[in-house]
Amino acid sequence: MTYGKQQRDNENADLIKGVWSDSYRFYLKYHGRPMEPGAWQEATKDFADIMKKYGGAPVCGRVMLAVFAQLEEETR
Repeated sequence: MTYGKQQRDNENADLIKGVWSDSYRFYLKYHGRPMEPGAWQEATKDFADIMKKYGGAPVCGRVMLAVFAQLEEETR
């Protein structure tokens, strides 16, 4: 394995670990809370902050949308 590939693999691993960790904390923060209009605004802001933290990485968007959808489903 070349140095460049190893470095990219390490960067990708760090990205995935960070996204997974932040998405899980996001889920725990809003799980079980009644999602009134103010709470949805707060969740949307937190969502945007996490996306910005990872530079809008597609994997971050997919994971965060899945978490957001799960939270929405739980409120039904």
